[in-house]
Amino acid sequence: MSRRIVWTAYESGGTEASIDSYFDRLLKYIPADVVMFWLTGSNLIQNQDDDSPRLGLLWLMFVGGLVLSFFWTRKQTAEAGKPTAWRQVALSCASFAVWVFAIGGPFVGLSWYDPIIGSIVLLFYMTSIPLLPAPKQNQ
Repeated sequence: MSRRIVWTAYESGGTEASIDSYFDRLLKYIPADVVMFWLTGSNLIQNQDDDSPRLGLLWLMFVGGLVLSFFWTRKQTAEAGKPTAWRQVALSCASFAVWVFAIGGPFVGLSWYDPIIGSIVLLFYMTSIPLLPAPKQNQ
C-alpha cells in the first residue's frame, strides 16, 4: 500500500481504491517509522551515563530524524509517472518536528519550553493538516 494521499477517484486507479478520508490522510501525514526511530534513539541517549552530552545528541538525532523523514516519506510516496508529492513530504517532516516538540526531546533545554505547549501544538497541528484542501495540481 502506498503512503501517497489519494485526492481524486482518477488517482485511485479505478473502483477498487477510494479517495482517502480524513483519517487516512491523518495517518499518511504522520511518519510513524521515523517517530519510532526518534523514540528509540532518544531513549537510548537519555539512559546514558551523566558524562554523555545528552542535549547535543538529542539535537543531532532530531536533525537526523528530519532528514530521514524527508527521504523516507519521499520514497514511500513515489509512484511511477507521477511527480513527487512535495506537499506531503513537507507536511510529514513538519509532523515529525511537532511530535518531537510535543514529546520534549531537545526542546526541553530551551528556557521557554513547556510540555503543555507541545501538547497543544500537537493537537492543533495533527487535527488540522488533514483538513487542508487538495493541491491545485494533483500530486
